[in-house]
Amino acid sequence: MKKIIFTGFSPNLTGRDVLVALKFLCLPWKWFTLLDACGPIGFSLINGKYIKIAEEKLKQYFKIKYAYTFDSGRSALYFALKSLRAGEGDEILTQAYTCVVVPNAICQTGAKPVYVDICNDFNMDPEDLEKKITHKSKILIIQHTFGLPAQLGKLLLIAKKYNLKVVEDCAHSFGAKYNGQFVGTFGDIGMFSFGADKTISCVRGGALITKNSELADKIKQYQNNLPLPLMSKTIQHLLHYPLFFVGKPLYGIKIGKVLLYIAKKFNIINHIIYKPEKSGHPVPFYPARLANALAQILINQLQEVDEINDHRRRIAKLYTNFVHNKKVRHPTSDIRHPKLRYTILTKHPRKMHDYAKKHGIILGNWYNTVIAPADIDLEKIGYKKGDCPNAELLASQSINLPTNRCTTEKDAKRIVKVINQFNRPVA
Repeated sequence: MKKIIFTGFSPNLTGRDVLVALKFLCLPWKWFTLLDACGPIGFSLINGKYIKIAEEKLKQYFKIKYAYTFDSGRSALYFALKSLRAGEGDEILTQAYTCVVVPNAICQTGAKPVYVDICNDFNMDPEDLEKKITHKSKILIIQHTFGLPAQLGKLLLIAKKYNLKVVEDCAHSFGAKYNGQFVGTFGDIGMFSFGADKTISCVRGGALITKNSELADKIKQYQNNLPLPLMSKTIQHLLHYPLFFVGKPLYGIKIGKVLLYIAKKFNIINHIIYKPEKSGHPVPFYPARLANALAQILINQLQEVDEINDHRRRIAKLYTNFVHNKKVRHPTSDIRHPKLRYTILTKHPRKMHDYAKKHGIILGNWYNTVIAPADIDLEKIGYKKGDCPNAELLASQSINLPTNRCTTEKDAKRIVKVINQFNRPVA
């Protein structure tokens, strides 16, 4: 059976992560140990020592004084905006070609999202940014898409000129650098996501970092006031590991596909985006703190992030050098940065997806719409068709190739061969 190659689908999954998840799942009598100090092993499912250890590891990695974890990147972003006093009457500038959770976080503060168009590198266009600033503009969210740093030099100058606070959205870019300095450390606050498809993952998690002691105090206060994560949700996240570990290798013979469909259909595992979020509404069980069990998985991945990112660079270089199909465009050829996904453009993305799938390759669809996913209510989050024409154009042509640790060089060469054969005339 030929290996199915996935772009997403929990691409950071390792056997070690599965063992950690099973360790917690198989000791139910320890689940209710909710003390901060859980002894030398720290088996508490939702609260315990691993949360603090993860925060210390983040501070050490970024060489920054303050780091705080949350249940997700979207919750972290919300509290970043709250810490900067976002509220009714404020406008927050954010790029199009993004996920719905970003404007949702803005709207939940009472502020209004203002969408800025993007350049051909999928990051914010400084010229369009300046056109969209008004007297109500308060905060600028700078997204580093697919691990490629935005034009920070220009964007930060504009922010300074108009007295805007800056939040860096580093959900795609953990470990990426701009002029030798980590992204996330330039703005007032840096936000990171540890969702299932991110650079490093604990299925669901997020963090904020800052150098500012006053902001740190506010963020810490918000974190302290959060509820513990629901045990049922944490168990769902942990079940994600063994189910995907079994399901992915069996996907090609349908058993894995059926297993994962049932797991999702009957809420045995978590959803990435819940139905209310697609129409701009919060879910009742979040925001919350990061679960202790997930924090241990995060710690393990933090220790390997540089190795993971080096692997991404090698795979990206291979695509850059060998994908030569004339019907495909490479918007960015910069391979210095660790690309979360290697995004190419084609006028026939649906056909390319289908063609690759016939060859056992599941390509990615970030982002196939100007605000993803495709079934959201754009009106509810204040986006009007035509607001960001270049973002709309690029979204209509985007396809992702995998760079994750599960994608070997052999896999990448197989992908290159399929992409190069796409739409080639039959001899």
